[in-house]
Amino acid sequence: MTAALLRFSRGCDEHSQPRPWCGRLLASALALAAGLALPFAFAPIEWVFIAPLSIVILYGAIHARAPRDAALMGWVFGVGYYGVGVHWVYHSLHIFGGAAEVFAGLLTVIFVLVMTLFPLATCWLFAKVSTPRAWLTNLWLFAALWTLSELLRNAIMGGFPWLLLGYSQTSALLGGLAPVIGVYGIGFVIIVATLSAVEALLLSHRAYRWLAASTTLGVVLLAVWAGRSEFSEAKPDALGVRLAQANIAQEMKFSRERLIRSLDTYLELTETDLGPDIDLVVWPETAIPTGFSNVDAYIAPTIQRLDARGIDVLAGGFDREGDKSYNAVRQLGGERQMYRKRHIVPFGEYLPLRGFLELFSAFIVVPGSDLSRGDGPHVPLYVAGEGIGVSICYEDVFGEEMRPLLPESTVLVNVSNDAWFGDSAAPHQHEQKARMRAREMARPMVRVTNTGVSSAIRYDGSVVGRIPHGVKGVLDVQVQPRTGTTPYVVLGNWPVLVLSLIIVFFGAVRRRAQAD
Repeated sequence: MTAALLRFSRGCDEHSQPRPWCGRLLASALALAAGLALPFAFAPIEWVFIAPLSIVILYGAIHARAPRDAALMGWVFGVGYYGVGVHWVYHSLHIFGGAAEVFAGLLTVIFVLVMTLFPLATCWLFAKVSTPRAWLTNLWLFAALWTLSELLRNAIMGGFPWLLLGYSQTSALLGGLAPVIGVYGIGFVIIVATLSAVEALLLSHRAYRWLAASTTLGVVLLAVWAGRSEFSEAKPDALGVRLAQANIAQEMKFSRERLIRSLDTYLELTETDLGPDIDLVVWPETAIPTGFSNVDAYIAPTIQRLDARGIDVLAGGFDREGDKSYNAVRQLGGERQMYRKRHIVPFGEYLPLRGFLELFSAFIVVPGSDLSRGDGPHVPLYVAGEGIGVSICYEDVFGEEMRPLLPESTVLVNVSNDAWFGDSAAPHQHEQKARMRAREMARPMVRVTNTGVSSAIRYDGSVVGRIPHGVKGVLDVQVQPRTGTTPYVVLGNWPVLVLSLIIVFFGAVRRRAQAD
């Protein structure tokens, strides 16, 4: 087994000239297989061992390749990775965007091909900058380049930080590092720890073997320490929360004829068997599919009864101010505090390149494409006696944008509409990201969606309870608010960004010096 790994990873000994161990076709097939397998490391399957295995295979496939060949391996890896991992984009475009099958398929293919540019660039740059026979240096370089590509993907065109490598470890040992280094840092250490473990088996020089083994052991010990550490403190009194999931079909959700029926459904879910231990009821994103002011009179009797009992309701809907509309969450009673969504989604909530893309309006509908971006400081809503850090839908995949909510927020609430994804892996992947946010910030999170999955998540990322996809119902939970902060909340992604840039810089300098 060791000999096979050696041959796959190197194709040479430590003192001879590195060479690819197999032909381009076989290496491409292995890279494709690794990419196809990687999405199964994420929810809902969560075979976490696949993530490091896929990385080892990709790393072996690009070893000692010319930059052009390495780029090919990265590209075919990306085709498998994103072709499987984000195939649900077709469902969203065709079923709910109204795009014709061929047009939706074409847009999905284009989207996947754009995403493949990130692993392509990572592998090409690695081949350009890595130094022959510098085994330990190269694995750090690959980790840095991979992390920088994920950070770049997080920033371009509003960002698409989906299926980041670190999410694969949300429930695993390395997930304990979330409050220290965040999801990008976890992705970095997965690569370093895994490839160091492989090198510890393959290197013949004893000192190098011990150094590689110590790196892997150090990561494991750090993860154990972080997982057992308490970065926040529980407050003495629990908060009773009811999650209301009406399971209203997406195609019916924005129908004017269904508005009253939808409101009646949520009001019924709110009041039925509502015990004295409930302090807060949460409705999902756009549960009120119109302006809040349009329904205030209709829901007033119920809200007044709840106010009299000291029970708050947070609901997703739309807020209109002048000629602007906002995707928002509002406290239906009390002081009517409101949060307006600030990270709006291109093509879903606004239309970039409007003049050009409106040429295709006959082929696809973009609901809510004229929403405005909320502004002002991102601060919690003070509801039910606690600071509630609110995010709407896609916002909870951007941990760095939720950091300003702490330390004032003692509980996190996310409202979403994952009905756009249908019954695919995407709602489960989205919940996994919320679990990572809870770990990064050491705060409990309540996430409520229209059609599922709705869940109550502890500060350590474990799930207290769920309302499954496609089910109408409520979930009553006792949530323990927490105070304090974490290293990730204080520092964000800056440590892993700066470290990765330094590694790439010195890798490039070393390669240039060797070339000279």
